[in-house]
Amino acid sequence: MNPYFKRIRWRLVWISLVCLTLALGSFALNQWLYAGSDDQCSWRVENGKIVIREILPDGVAEEAGLLEGDELVKIQGRAYEPTVEGTLRAQRYINGKAEGTILAYTIRRQNQQILVPVRLVKPLDWFQIALLANGIIAWLTGLLVVISAPERKSSRHFFYVGATALLLSGATLSGNPPLAAAIVIGLMAAVATALLPPLWVHFFLRFPHPHEWRKNRRFLQAMYATFALMALVLFLIRAWIFVNGGVPRLPSGAPPDGALRTLLRALAILPVSLYIAAALTGLGFFLAGTFKAPERLRKALLPSLIVTAALCLDLLAWTLLQARFGDSLLFRRQIFIFMLPVPLLPLSFAYAIIRHGLFDVRKVLLRWVAYMGIIGLTAGAYLGGLAWAFSHLSAIPSGWAGALIGILALPLGWVLRRLLLGIRRRFRRDFSSTREIALSAVREPRKRFSEEALVKSVRRALGEAFQPQLLEVLPIEDRQVMLPAAEGSDREEHRVHFAPQPLRIPPGLLRLARENRELVLGLGGEEADWIREQGGTVRAHVDALEAQLMLLILAGDTPHTAVLLGGKYAELNYGREDRELLREVALAAGQVLETAVMHQRLVAQERLSQELETARHIQEGLVTSFVPPIPGFQVALRLEPAEETGGDLLFVKRRPSGTWIAAVGDVCGKGLAAALYMAQATALLEQAAQREDQPLEEILCSLDQTLRQLLGHRGFLTLILLEWDEAGNYRLARAGHPGALVLQGLDEDGSHEVIPHGRGLGLRPAGLGDWKVIEGTLPPRGWMVLYSDGLSEAMNRDGELYGLGRLSTQLRRLWGTGSPRAACEAVFNDVAAFDTQNRDDRTLFILGREA
Repeated sequence: MNPYFKRIRWRLVWISLVCLTLALGSFALNQWLYAGSDDQCSWRVENGKIVIREILPDGVAEEAGLLEGDELVKIQGRAYEPTVEGTLRAQRYINGKAEGTILAYTIRRQNQQILVPVRLVKPLDWFQIALLANGIIAWLTGLLVVISAPERKSSRHFFYVGATALLLSGATLSGNPPLAAAIVIGLMAAVATALLPPLWVHFFLRFPHPHEWRKNRRFLQAMYATFALMALVLFLIRAWIFVNGGVPRLPSGAPPDGALRTLLRALAILPVSLYIAAALTGLGFFLAGTFKAPERLRKALLPSLIVTAALCLDLLAWTLLQARFGDSLLFRRQIFIFMLPVPLLPLSFAYAIIRHGLFDVRKVLLRWVAYMGIIGLTAGAYLGGLAWAFSHLSAIPSGWAGALIGILALPLGWVLRRLLLGIRRRFRRDFSSTREIALSAVREPRKRFSEEALVKSVRRALGEAFQPQLLEVLPIEDRQVMLPAAEGSDREEHRVHFAPQPLRIPPGLLRLARENRELVLGLGGEEADWIREQGGTVRAHVDALEAQLMLLILAGDTPHTAVLLGGKYAELNYGREDRELLREVALAAGQVLETAVMHQRLVAQERLSQELETARHIQEGLVTSFVPPIPGFQVALRLEPAEETGGDLLFVKRRPSGTWIAAVGDVCGKGLAAALYMAQATALLEQAAQREDQPLEEILCSLDQTLRQLLGHRGFLTLILLEWDEAGNYRLARAGHPGALVLQGLDEDGSHEVIPHGRGLGLRPAGLGDWKVIEGTLPPRGWMVLYSDGLSEAMNRDGELYGLGRLSTQLRRLWGTGSPRAACEAVFNDVAAFDTQNRDDRTLFILGREA
């Protein structure tokens, strides 16, 4: 799992759950449970009377025969004071009735009282529906973006904007809700109005082009604090008005007057002004950032920019018309028209994101749509089958029916699991092929001794795997790379030519590359402040190249090559899996490159003694000479080359699954050539050991194919592999090497040889390896011994071989000491005393299980 996503995944879950629950819950309460009934007319107080001000065309008031100007005397026999408070009480009385209730209105028309029956209705609130649709679309788009690129601050910010828009969609109050619901909805409105405007501005400070104000803490704190204070004041005022029955009153019961009344009027105007300012400010930053962005990004954002500008004009027109016609009943009922285009804003961003790859959303979207489709179809088939079955078997008791449903759900779960696993494998298959192509560069053995050939191979493999729009392989010299010439456009669309210029890699990034293997660097504006610090010309040059990533390849700890990558796959960005794969390619190429550099250095040296000394030093670093303590086991190992360098291989490594793997091998020949081949085999083993899902047979097959191209016609490698876990269970495979010895006692029956079938590696002509794996369990106090033929084939001056029998006898005698380390030293001393000529490399590995 991506570490960024792992760190924020629960934050995303809880924010989404809270916002979605509150928005849907508020919509349901306002639309159905506490929705107010309506007579579809409005009233006003005029000359000490309550008169009907406006009647909605084709509404229930018009159907009942009410006319504008009629004086309202009573409702259902209840008279109301001709004051604002009286009209509010009458409105609450109407809102509290059920839909379809008929109320008797007593009106006075031309000095005559008339009794008119009015049927109440609960009209659908299209304004809330448009708000909810906009909030859900914005939240879903933000969620897809942050899942696809959690490491980018702009993607996380985009999600926060969408989640706040979702919360705002439910922050409307209508009807006669209880006090608790009104408080919750008021808090939702306060939080949304405090966060959405500054988040809107803050997002466009980061995207599409980073603005320097995004790091101005005082500016950001002042902006967030202003809207938070305004939201708090508005919440307190609304709570005060709600508690007093919809009318602001002082504790004495009198309405506010004087300075307090002026302040309330100002506070009614100030929020609208701040919202307009925030919307226009965000639009301004969006406009400025779009024209500063690269040409491809500018074209992708043009529809979103047009929609955003149109929506700002739409909301501005709504605000102006609200100020003039806000008291009109017809205007309030048709205000949803201004909200209908609002969902186009997240939809336009979603189009730009998916079509032009601003974030890597396609794979995430396709994967989750496939998952949900599989789940929906399977559940639908299951429920449909049950409905059909029980329609024909209606006589089954309910208890037996429940048991039958539970039993039938078991195969449903199995089928669903198989389908989801198949979909998951399908999505991973494309990435697996990409991985195979990308890593093919470092698996071509003929490129391993040439820096130039290896770099060309890496370039070819990355080009075939990712098909990037830009692919430049640049040498790193003096901690900098020379950017190639490029052409771009300035803000006035004039063509600008950038001559080659250096791009410095900061020491901090190089230190992270050496210590933490952070080898993939993002070059986007928000990921690469170190580029901006080198000047605007360098930043513009990188943007003109449209480079998205820089891949560092180290030869050991020395920076060697940088690879610049542009957009891949028809302008899609690189996701977390792509970056992890590129990091793996850089690590593998670095290991091979280190060998190539070592080879060239060895060839360039004039004296043979210096060559051998250097090779011996490198070989000692590759050969496992120390194994950390392994609980429940004792390990002893030793390798002695016959010359300054040798062809024996000794490798011990812990695999990611927790098991350990040990290898003893022998390359045909001696000296420098054998040492280099041994180094190649060790590097291949190191790479294979990192993959916990690769069994021993596949490791041997991969080594055989690679070494056949690397070694000469007469060259080959013998190898024996041992893998064991903490319980003593082992797996043993052999490729032409002497078998393993298992010791359990002092007598001859206490030892036996384990010889799995398998031919040597790299032999010509190619044939079936047919490598067999023997599995077993090493008993307590048992020893597993791996050795090279330098021990068993040691020869004294009389031509007598040391022999496997002598070696077994010596090891059985030493087994009684219980110390593999002491036994290892004793065997080497005994062989050295027997063979004074030391004609071959000698290697011994002893694994002893503690009692």
